[in-house]
Amino acid sequence: MSSNLLFARITFSPTLDDFFEEGNKLEQEKKRLLKVISWDTDILKHLVGPGKSKISKKNVEWKFGGVQEGEDYIYGRIAKCKGHIASIADNVTKDFKPEYQREAFVCNFLIDLRNHVFAYESKRNVGEKAPLWIISGVYNGIYGSEMMKLNLITDKRKITKRINELSVITSVKLSLVPTNPDMTPSSTKMDALIRNLHATRITIEASSGSGLDLKGEDGLLNSGLALAEEGYGSAKVTGLKEKSDGLQKEEVINSYNLPVKEKAELDKNDGENIVRLKNIISSVINILKDFIPR
Repeated sequence: MSSNLLFARITFSPTLDDFFEEGNKLEQEKKRLLKVISWDTDILKHLVGPGKSKISKKNVEWKFGGVQEGEDYIYGRIAKCKGHIASIADNVTKDFKPEYQREAFVCNFLIDLRNHVFAYESKRNVGEKAPLWIISGVYNGIYGSEMMKLNLITDKRKITKRINELSVITSVKLSLVPTNPDMTPSSTKMDALIRNLHATRITIEASSGSGLDLKGEDGLLNSGLALAEEGYGSAKVTGLKEKSDGLQKEEVINSYNLPVKEKAELDKNDGENIVRLKNIISSVINILKDFIPR
C-alpha cells in the first residue's frame, strides 16, 4: 500500500563542539542524531517546543525503533504506542477476559545527512507533523533550544501557480536561514545576502498597495521565495485574485500549507525502503533545481 511522504530541511545551529570535536562535520552530526534517535530515548521527557502539548496524551507513549545507520543516512521508525483494554478469547477458561494491550502506529523515516533532508511517512494515526516535532523537539531538549530546525520543503510548482494567478501582490513576508549544504540557482542571490551579512536568520517584510515586483532588485524577493521553498525558512504572499464575477478577492499563500508530497510503497524490507527513500529525496531535490518563471 502506498504511503504519503513529506520532506523537511534540517538546519543545525553551530556549537562549540564543532570546533573541538575530531572527525568531519557529517560524522559529528550523525553522532548527535543517533544519541537522539534511539530505542532508549524517553521522547516525552526530553521533548521541548510547541509540539509537546500536542502529542502528550494520556496512555500514549512515543518510541524510536528499527534504527539503522549508513555512511550518509539514518533510517528508522517513529511509533505512537497507545494503550487500551481489549477483550480476548481465553482457551483455558473458555471465556473472554479483559487484557491491557499497547498498539503501535508506525511511520518510517530516513535522514539524508549529505543533503540535510528528513523524509517521512505522513500517517493520520501518527500525525502529519508529529515526526517533525519529535525529531527537532527531542534534539533541542538534549542539546539546547533552537539547535535544530525542521522546515517542510514546499512544492514550488503549486506556489508558483498560485502566485501567477494573482493580479497584484500586496505583501511578501520571509523568514530565512542560510543554505546548508548548498543553494540552487534560484535562491543564490538571497543566500549570498544572508551570508554576506554573517546572519544566521533574516526576516523581510515588504508591502505595497500598488503591487510588489518580485523581479525588482534583480529578483531578490523571488530568490527569497525560492530559499523558503527549498526548506530554508517560510514565506507568506498576500495579493488580489480576480474571481469569476470580476471582483478582486484577497488571497493568502503560506508556504507551509503547500509541502512537496510524494507516494511510495514502504512495506518491503528495510534495505529496499532505504534505497527507495534516497532515490525519492534525490528526485525532490531535482524539482527544487528546476526553474519555473513567475
